[in-house]
Amino acid sequence: MKQTKSSYLFFLIIYAMLLLAAFILPFFTDREYSLLKNTLSELGAQNTPYNWIMNFIFILLGFITFINGFKILHKHHLQTLLLLVFCISLVLTGIFLSAPLNRELVFDSFQNEMHAIFSTINGVSFFIYALSISFIARWSEQKMASIVIGIIVLILSYSIFIHSGYRGIYHRGIFIIAFGWILYSFKFYEFTISKKEYFKILNRKSK
Repeated sequence: MKQTKSSYLFFLIIYAMLLLAAFILPFFTDREYSLLKNTLSELGAQNTPYNWIMNFIFILLGFITFINGFKILHKHHLQTLLLLVFCISLVLTGIFLSAPLNRELVFDSFQNEMHAIFSTINGVSFFIYALSISFIARWSEQKMASIVIGIIVLILSYSIFIHSGYRGIYHRGIFIIAFGWILYSFKFYEFTISKKEYFKILNRKSK
């Protein structure tokens, strides 16, 4: 099962929407919002102007990533499961919204807590997913790239907590790198056959 040109093109379009929203939407949102200091999640925060745009992109990204990934990875069950966790957690970050920048505004603390949980799951699942891809990528360069991408995203995620003044830059970097790599891997990576396929080949040879 291979991805269709239309579904991959749709993925590219949503990725372009992510880039545009990440760098243009800050000029139309809360006056306190800083591209340097504030994350994409805070663009979609509760009681924030045009927050639906960022959340809609999160949800679309989650769905289109899994649709394309399933067509490529469905024979590799572990990688498909990890991708599913990554995509579902991303969709849920677009449903459960973080607290607004101005904490004096009324907001739903439960949604904020759920957003934080799903954001954490999203980051961890991507790291594990990237590492798992290194086990099924056919070529050594692709294996190494998967590991490096996973480590870079992990470092950027950690940097958000230790350099809070640059949270916005780190968070944008995570999304740009992670989905840029996913797009590239879906298009250009070659994968090994699954265990099920391997045993089928062995059975054919033994007959």
